[in-house]
Amino acid sequence: MNRTLVALVFITIALLFSNCKSKSKADVEETESYNYPVTILPDSLSVDVMDNTTLYPLSEEFMESFVEKCNNYAGHKITARVPFPEKWGVRCLERLPQGRELLLLQSESREWMYLVVTSGFGTQRILDLIPVAIDVSVQNNDVLETEKWKMNRRPDGSFIITKEYEWIKSLTKATKQDYIANPDKYRKSSLYVDQYSINESGRFEYTEVVDSIPDHRTVIFFYNKNEKPASWDDCVDYLQAFCEDNNIYYESVYQNYDNVVVRDFNLQNVITVDINPYIGTNTAGMVLIKKDGEPKCIHFGSMEYLQMEIKRYFSLTSQSQAL
Repeated sequence: MNRTLVALVFITIALLFSNCKSKSKADVEETESYNYPVTILPDSLSVDVMDNTTLYPLSEEFMESFVEKCNNYAGHKITARVPFPEKWGVRCLERLPQGRELLLLQSESREWMYLVVTSGFGTQRILDLIPVAIDVSVQNNDVLETEKWKMNRRPDGSFIITKEYEWIKSLTKATKQDYIANPDKYRKSSLYVDQYSINESGRFEYTEVVDSIPDHRTVIFFYNKNEKPASWDDCVDYLQAFCEDNNIYYESVYQNYDNVVVRDFNLQNVITVDINPYIGTNTAGMVLIKKDGEPKCIHFGSMEYLQMEIKRYFSLTSQSQAL
């Protein structure tokens, strides 16, 4: 009987030791999974779907909290009708005052990025979050929706997030006259710029940046690198002088249509614009742009025709030209 009792005691001790050892090993593994790279987040963030930066795992409890809170942020929400990613990982973290941590999360699809403020000290408790970079597209029948968000961090620590959305309907069944008569039926776009800063409570304070895009009037003259019209130089020289007389900025490009930098008359950058969505199949012409207005593409023609289109788009009257 005593031998049986002793054996039971030894078995019980062995099982307890085994359980403690397993628990200790699990705790170590869990701690190691939170050993994220510590750094200072870059001043700008954008999505690159070809990026293969390592993503570190998240606890199940953290993911449940993240999914629960992912839409609870101030500012403009995503417009494109796309599903929310299910799998996420941590790219890195930044140490914040009072022991808090700023985690950069990215979806395994590489199409989404979030900033998440946690209480720190290994607790992984989420205080607040915001999406900062997105690059998604979805096509339904003859409609294509695309959305791109980018983040820039200011020297004062605030985050500026530019949110662009575009809705395009196929022109397969439409004529050129249909598009000219009602362009909004085939293309719609929106642009929002939101600003956030982290307050003393570890929450993101939201401010809409209303005047982030300067008031400007711009003409971008473009031609295909290999198809420059014979009368291009004389015509564009005249029109550029006309633009300058009317305080209209202008640029001439024949490549890199996706990254056209518009400068003012003091050579200071005003905006950077992608004109590809507007030029269509035109090999030469001009794109007219103004704040709060839909850009318009005019195919290359006579000097008189192009000047007339500039006057119409910018509502230049004889009186305004005289000013």
